[in-house]
Amino acid sequence: MTPEQLRFVCEVFNLSAKDLAKAMNVAPNTVHRWEKGDNPPTGLQEEVLRALHNVALKVKDDERERAIVGGLIALGVGALIFYLLTNK
Repeated sequence: MTPEQLRFVCEVFNLSAKDLAKAMNVAPNTVHRWEKGDNPPTGLQEEVLRALHNVALKVKDDERERAIVGGLIALGVGALIFYLLTNK
């Protein structure tokens, strides 16, 4: 996950670093480091963010889908993972 991809995800879903941090269950400073390219996400966090990036590419022009995914992000990573796994 590159910093550009992460920023794209945040832009598409109108997320602040704090919003994404809450959804990913990490500190906001962690997201800021990811955005700068320091200590990029690994493991499950990287997989979730890559899947989210793929979804962002697909729904960037669909306001309804962006709202659905944005709402799931607000609910947290569990809801988001469920959505990503069931909507491949």
